[in-house]
Amino acid sequence: MYSQAAFQRQQAGDLPGALELHMQAVALGPRNAAVLTGAADALRMAGRLREAIGLFDRALALDSNLVAALYGRALSFDSSGAVTEAERDYRRVAELAPQTAHGFAGLASMQALHGRLDEARANAARAAALGPNDSGTMIAQARCDMLAGDHAAAAHRLRQLTARSGLPYADEIVALGLLGEALDRLDAREEAFAAWSRANRRFADAHGGPDAPPVARREAEALAAAVARLEPVRNSGWRTGMRKADRHIFLLGYPRSGTTLAEQVLGSIDGVITLEEEPTLALAAALYLSPQGIEQLMTLPEAELDRLRTDYWDRVESAGVNPAGKTFVDMDPFKAPCLPLIARLFPDAKIVIMRRDPRDVVWSCFRQTFVCTPVTYEFASLERAARHYAAVMELIAQCRTALPLDVHELRYEELVRDFDATTRRLCAFAGLPWSPELRNFPQRARSAKVKTASAAQVRRPLYNGSGQWRRYAALLAPVLPLIERWV
Repeated sequence: MYSQAAFQRQQAGDLPGALELHMQAVALGPRNAAVLTGAADALRMAGRLREAIGLFDRALALDSNLVAALYGRALSFDSSGAVTEAERDYRRVAELAPQTAHGFAGLASMQALHGRLDEARANAARAAALGPNDSGTMIAQARCDMLAGDHAAAAHRLRQLTARSGLPYADEIVALGLLGEALDRLDAREEAFAAWSRANRRFADAHGGPDAPPVARREAEALAAAVARLEPVRNSGWRTGMRKADRHIFLLGYPRSGTTLAEQVLGSIDGVITLEEEPTLALAAALYLSPQGIEQLMTLPEAELDRLRTDYWDRVESAGVNPAGKTFVDMDPFKAPCLPLIARLFPDAKIVIMRRDPRDVVWSCFRQTFVCTPVTYEFASLERAARHYAAVMELIAQCRTALPLDVHELRYEELVRDFDATTRRLCAFAGLPWSPELRNFPQRARSAKVKTASAAQVRRPLYNGSGQWRRYAALLAPVLPLIERWV
């Protein structure tokens, strides 16, 4: 009964109400695979992908051939950037339901993202034979067109798709984002900007509306003010009471600044193990990452610090990483606000902060499709993105002034312009051996599980993506003063 009512709420557009009913159904039927799948799909549509995948896993533990759960989990992995896992599940859907287009279309999209054009085209053709007007099929075909360099064909296909009424919002956002990319390649800049703007409006509408409060920016501003009120800590005598890794590196910055590129470079060194965008500091953040908690954090007793450190390492190991005897790199561009926690819990850690021209960063965030979080919601407009960027940079600056942080700035523009010299400095700071073999990092990226929006870029040879904002300088002009200080 609850599942049926939840479905009706979903159809009416009341996603929060539907999700509440779905979770009530799960409480009543925790071993009903169909109930678990319905709730997981609602979580997926709400952008809560980690929780969705957990529920899909529970459903598949009960029925490993449940196509709806496999397809929902594939979509969740797809949205989170876990291309390898998504491809695996789409392939299984195609095997179990060969009469439908969905599995073949998803498989083709993942293969296109991996750069495997012949395989992608074959599966896109199978999808088109089964469902030529299916939105997933048309998206897969457009990705194949773009991979083959036929951006005009991709744009034509995507214009047709995005002109439809009633298109599922997730498909509409992806299609509009791809349309913007295709038009950009055709140098149709104003039309490309219009497509990205429309995608962002649809994204905002689906997650609270364009006038929702800037929660993430206000939190960053409040934390910066709290850190600024601290007496600068010098020669504190703080030490890490317990550690699991031989060396500990945090790789931070801002989304689209180049952190995934740096992570792949470091991860290609023998003895280095990396973890990408996991909530390893979730407990400490929940308890102490607030204006009130920052001051309390500075004087926490060792027993509480060790409890938080234990939770951190437990989360690392739960994510499938064993850091013992290794150099462990915790890469997460969203962790910059956690610098006060890092300073107090892991004062011996090395911190690499990735920097990139903020005009490129803000522009790239605006035109990229993300899973919705309080931070990525800020990328739905250029102004909100610029203001959030400035707030986070101010927070980093205040932390570097007030806290004993061992920081190395790694600049994207220097890395792509003079790779050897820049990586030598990085390795010297991190206490790692440098070798010309670092130039071969794309080979590792092609076999690694890259989960971020930069997956496709880091799998190809190093290229210089600097200055992309310049072609859209006139459209960016209104927000440039907001980030001028950080250029």
